[in-house]
Amino acid sequence: MGFFRTYAANPLRAHMSSKTMKSPRQVLSCVLIFLAASLARAAAADSVAFVDVTVLPMDSERVLAHQTVLVTGYRIVQVGPTATVKIPANARRIDGVGKFLIPGLGEMHGHNPPLGSSQAYIEQIYFLFVANGVTTVRGMLGWPGQLELRDQVKAGTITGPSLYLAGPSFTGNGANAVLSPVAAEQRVRQQKAEGWDLLKVHPGLKLEVYDAMAKTADEVGIRFAGHVPAAVGLVHTIERRQQTIDHLDGYIEYLGAEESPVDPAKLATIVKLTRDTGTAVVPTMPLWETIIGAADLEKLLAYPELRYMPAKEVARWKSVYERRTSDPKFSKSRALQIAANRQTVLKALADGGVTILFGTDAPQEFSVPGFSIHREMKSNVAAGLTPYEVLRSATKNVGEYFKTKDTFGLVAPGHRADLVLLDANPFTDISNVDKRAGVMLRGRWLPESEIQAGLAKIAAAHVVAK
Repeated sequence: MGFFRTYAANPLRAHMSSKTMKSPRQVLSCVLIFLAASLARAAAADSVAFVDVTVLPMDSERVLAHQTVLVTGYRIVQVGPTATVKIPANARRIDGVGKFLIPGLGEMHGHNPPLGSSQAYIEQIYFLFVANGVTTVRGMLGWPGQLELRDQVKAGTITGPSLYLAGPSFTGNGANAVLSPVAAEQRVRQQKAEGWDLLKVHPGLKLEVYDAMAKTADEVGIRFAGHVPAAVGLVHTIERRQQTIDHLDGYIEYLGAEESPVDPAKLATIVKLTRDTGTAVVPTMPLWETIIGAADLEKLLAYPELRYMPAKEVARWKSVYERRTSDPKFSKSRALQIAANRQTVLKALADGGVTILFGTDAPQEFSVPGFSIHREMKSNVAAGLTPYEVLRSATKNVGEYFKTKDTFGLVAPGHRADLVLLDANPFTDISNVDKRAGVMLRGRWLPESEIQAGLAKIAAAHVVAK
């Protein structure tokens, strides 16, 4: 019995003390046994099992009941019927009975905190994303220092979503404007060398500058995405294979639908072109209703999640909205027509086979990180998308977009262990995405109690700062 106790604690020492140890081969054998046992113990200690859970794998619109999902480190290693999955003895078990497991969600038009933000504010913004199940963010406006933040998040020194970052934007306006093809080429090569994940297109670029950017991006192997500059136009942007068109930018202008309903024939033509070129769209529906003045300010100000943002920032949002809608040129009826037409466009794009990538443009005017996803999801459903289509745009489609960077977006073996455990089925009601039992971020389990405690600290910090 003493030997077995010694072996369990240290198999190498036990074998080395055995009288049968006579040859180098035996020494090597016991070393290998020791290493295998050590690895097995480490794996068990780092393993988490969601037991007897209903899985929405998101590879198709299917629901798998009575499953166990085993995570080791930051990867999903097994998904299968609870009766057949062997759980390591020391693994942490999470009761999944009556709950639903989905992949972590992607925010494909998000933003890092602005340049000059305090470390505390940066950590708050990232936590707000994670608290709502957002485990991946494509940051769409680069600042100095963001690449270091990306590395800190990846290393786990900051709790935050995995970041894929666009560099400082390609714009024709302001102090950082790109005004010539030569300047565009230089900036592309610089951002590629610095390690940014993609290029951000902003309004104001001249056609020849845009084309120089696109040509150089193709040469060095970096993608570009974002807005549709007026001088470039929607059709040329699509034909030039811009990776994503964000905010449905350019569609209403192309359709001439600012003050009248959408022309179905013209819409069908642009939907086909978008699909055939493989261009994806990022809708950001509620945010754009705010931008164009179609939203109701009193309802915006009543959002409960505003308590997680600095009071000065919320006051600034209010001031910007009031200034915009008090302009003599502003027309509420026009804004409402555009908002309705945007829903028509989104539905047509989805039905036409265009890839929809989920995004909300947070943090932005009344678009609070993480919390904004719930409003975006409801808006997408109101436009006619099914809950499955909306969830696919935030999971599977995001993973496919980033497939050269990592493997994630499904509840499947080999995928990054980004998961959201829900108390109700989001396929039956998209608002159930807000009914969380917890979030797993790269293999780290955050129960809802821990999430709520973190949110309470953020809210309290902003109360003190008032």
